Amino acid sequence: MTDLTRQHLDCADPTPSSWSLLSRDPDGGLEPLFDGRRVAYSFNTRTALREACDILGLQPGDGVLAPAYNCGSELDPLLDAGLDIAFYRVDRRTCPDLADIARRITPKTKAIYLIHYFGMLQPDTSALRALCDEHGLFLIEDCALSLLSGDNPAEGFAGDVSVFCFYKLFPVLAGGAIVLNANGLNFQRPFDQPPPASLLRKPYIRMGLEAVLGPRTLRKLAMWRRKGRAVSTTFAEPGPHIDMPPGYYFDPALRSSRISGFTKRALETFNPTQTRARRRENYQTYQTLLSDTAGIAPLYATLPETACPLSYPVLVEDRDALAARLSARGIAATPWWSGYNQKLNWDGFDDAKFLKDHVLSLPCGQHLDRGHISLIMSELTAALGTADPN
Repeated sequence: MTDLTRQHLDCADPTPSSWSLLSRDPDGGLEPLFDGRRVAYSFNTRTALREACDILGLQPGDGVLAPAYNCGSELDPLLDAGLDIAFYRVDRRTCPDLADIARRITPKTKAIYLIHYFGMLQPDTSALRALCDEHGLFLIEDCALSLLSGDNPAEGFAGDVSVFCFYKLFPVLAGGAIVLNANGLNFQRPFDQPPPASLLRKPYIRMGLEAVLGPRTLRKLAMWRRKGRAVSTTFAEPGPHIDMPPGYYFDPALRSSRISGFTKRALETFNPTQTRARRRENYQTYQTLLSDTAGIAPLYATLPETACPLSYPVLVEDRDALAARLSARGIAATPWWSGYNQKLNWDGFDDAKFLKDHVLSLPCGQHLDRGHISLIMSELTAALGTADPN
């Protein structure tokens, strides 16, 4: 494995014209994002991550160091492969602690997992790459939240493999990708199974109803249907932390499932350059409007010049209650990564648990403008001053 990782491609200066190609193309499209790279498209990112385990030749019992601040869903495919996951520290600004990573490397460790959060590329990626090379370790680079961030489209050149997600930034049903950056790696199975129709049927129906009724009416109908139902025990708390949603756990039946043709065709209609510009504008609007708001603090002090923000993450007390109040007002604010994968152990990682319990994700999608952001901030201010209805 040491020889293989040392053959890692030098991608420090990928094709410099990539972003300009997108800028010159008025119709946009995603094909230029992975131009010249070895890429395969999967049903979703978790399917890509499960494939990554086979591509890297990882075996049951092999160790992987992963950031303690995680959703839990992205690591479940690795658990499905039988890998032994140990956490490393991430601080409250979502930066990995490189010294802590180095201390936790053991003879059992075969790979390090890196996450780029909220579209903000990690500042010490090259240092982590060097650490992996020093110890003969693979680097799995999770770019699910940072598809359009960086000097070039679809960064993720540091990892031996990198994975991406399309539905986080674009209104499509699922869709992921895996890119092989290191020499000597080959696809084991190029996602040769059809996408599961059962998982696509319900979202298709929902999209149709939303187009006819509108999202607000559909949300009210969903809330009405839930009234009077017996309380579900799906989210019972079997361990010291509340469980993450059951759908976040990896379904082995999805292995080798390819991206939906509908999704891939839809992706070709979006313009990445315009998407990044609008999201940056919305993020900066939040920064301006939030400056005098008490009881809420931005997770990041500044927006990096090349970042395409996934959302506007903030730190708040009583995050889940606030998210519920905003949802009742029609604001799609998300209690980010609420819930814990019950197969993992967060003991001793207080900073990660703080983030999982306090980060609220405010929408800044390309379908929004300054007027929408102003309305969201107005509703947020009102919700902050509202007593918990429960």
